[in-house]
Amino acid sequence: MQQPKLEDIKHHFAGVFLITKSGKVVGQQRNDKPAIDNPGKVSAFGGTVEPSEDSLTAAWRELIQEETNLKLGKKDINHLVDDVAWRKLTGEWEVRHFYYAYIEDTELAGMEVYEGQGWAYISGPDDSKLADSWKRVVKRLFEDLGLRE
Repeated sequence: MQQPKLEDIKHHFAGVFLITKSGKVVGQQRNDKPAIDNPGKVSAFGGTVEPSEDSLTAAWRELIQEETNLKLGKKDINHLVDDVAWRKLTGEWEVRHFYYAYIEDTELAGMEVYEGQGWAYISGPDDSKLADSWKRVVKRLFEDLGLRE
């Protein structure tokens, strides 16, 4: 199936990976329900970009207001990369906007996660827990930030 023009893709996703000051990458451990994208796998915290918002606002809203109890401002969230991927669950193409934010290692102990099974470390792009369609993005994250697998 051929990818449509970017302007013709309706669904946009925005997600955030957390990076601890010690260099560990943290993602969201998704619920293990067949009716969701990537059940049981680890991905970025995030969700759909609403029509009234830009991707940074969506990433911040998902991470701070809906999925965790972290206290970060939009200025703490850094753009990583945008890409396009096929969304198998809904049978559509989606534009994905990826971000990252640094947190203190100690913040993980008190971090509550309101969606999914909680948080999980991501050891690198070949982590078996990682959703397949996220591997190239995680590879880019590790390369761009000089993180060690």
